[in-house]
Amino acid sequence: MARPHHGDATLPSFLVVFIFLQLLPAGNGKSDFRVLGPPEPLLAIVGQDKALPCKLSPNISAEGMELRWYRDQSSPAVHVHQNGDDVYEEQMVEYRGRTAFIGNRMVRGEATVMIHNVTMFDNGTYHCIFREHTSHNQATLWLKVAGLGSSPVIHVTDTQDKSIRAECTSAGWFPEPKVEWLDLRGKPVPAETHFSPSASTGLLTVVSIVTVQERAVEGLTCSISNPLFPEKKVAETYLPAPLFRRPPSTERGPALPLILAALGFVTAAIACAFGRSHKEDKSEEEEDSDQGAGAEAEPFHASLSLDPETASPKLIVSEDQKSVKRLLFDQDLSPSSQRFDQDPCILARERFGAGRHYWEVEVGDRRAWILGVCLESLEREGRIPKSPQHGLWALEFYKKKLQALSYPRTRLSPPQPLRRVVISLDFEAGEISFHNAANGSLIYVFSGLSFSGPLQPFFCLWTHDPRPLTICSVVRETEEDTESSGGP
Repeated sequence: MARPHHGDATLPSFLVVFIFLQLLPAGNGKSDFRVLGPPEPLLAIVGQDKALPCKLSPNISAEGMELRWYRDQSSPAVHVHQNGDDVYEEQMVEYRGRTAFIGNRMVRGEATVMIHNVTMFDNGTYHCIFREHTSHNQATLWLKVAGLGSSPVIHVTDTQDKSIRAECTSAGWFPEPKVEWLDLRGKPVPAETHFSPSASTGLLTVVSIVTVQERAVEGLTCSISNPLFPEKKVAETYLPAPLFRRPPSTERGPALPLILAALGFVTAAIACAFGRSHKEDKSEEEEDSDQGAGAEAEPFHASLSLDPETASPKLIVSEDQKSVKRLLFDQDLSPSSQRFDQDPCILARERFGAGRHYWEVEVGDRRAWILGVCLESLEREGRIPKSPQHGLWALEFYKKKLQALSYPRTRLSPPQPLRRVVISLDFEAGEISFHNAANGSLIYVFSGLSFSGPLQPFFCLWTHDPRPLTICSVVRETEEDTESSGGP
């Protein structure tokens, strides 16, 4: 009788052993353990620090273990701690220099990774894994990042149909915030609101617009709030009716400087139109004397002069420093940190760190220009970012279109062409407004501003149009001047 083959008898035994080994718990650590994270999502604010804690259950020591916090894949990781040291070779680029390991309670099985300067891109899911030899376990954490945004700013303009357009802007929000407009009686006002994400930060910029037809509305408030926080950020503005109106309050509202300045605008326009050229050439001492004598009539007027040291090589300034022209070819000038080296721009010499001031600029028939106010610290090398976020508040006329250089831009449609523009600054009230010198009508106003330093008048001349921009001087004719000119 044939003997059975030994291989056939041992094969089932190997299979049994193999299956048994596969069913055994992996690892040979001190004991079985679990890793626990916070049961609820963690809330973090952009720009602040946030801790991501994890711990062992039971509370055995985590010393000597490999601890790893990661996002979608285990390597590269957010932070790795191994053999008592931080391991940075496996760290994600986005977290280099932004994490810190806190292990003062490792004996109790607790460890934390701190993320510094939280950004929008830190929002989402995290995992922490504790490993000892081949034993390991992990937990999942959820981090909710919130952007609280900047204080809202309201810009008010008149429209062609005589209604009022109010635009509320704010940046730095996430998730999508709640925007609410109310009149001064607390009644809701319908609005059109848009959100746009920043490519660099991921945070949302809010632009909310209301159009007020009812002139009985004295003012508006715009409030913005994050759905994760109860606090609101609020801006308030009073509305002009029809052009300038003081709000019905014992306190001075934003319209007050406009009322006072309007009186000066009319005087300045008449004087600039009918004054004689020899008056513009009088000495600086005579101008100061005349301004002192007329301070009561025109308390806000600023007599500006252009600063050639800041002028782009594309520009040339007149001898009296009141006019500037665009050149066909750049001048050969020595480099200077004070000079605009690319954009055809120039500043006035005067700096304003307080008070109320206005000046008038003749733009005439020039095809392109920018007029406004900028921070003294505005960068002048390379192309200049032209927006309030970078310290510039201005109007731009280009390709027969007028717009406020707000963010986003605001298209403007004045009822008649602009030949002279009056720029008014109220430093303490945080307002910069633009008016048509011909009739004193409001073109645009930046309001609710907070300035981080002194301001300077700003000018730019796009295109090679030879026509200049000219600062108008306030000219007064005395009785003696009238007689010498043969007048009545």
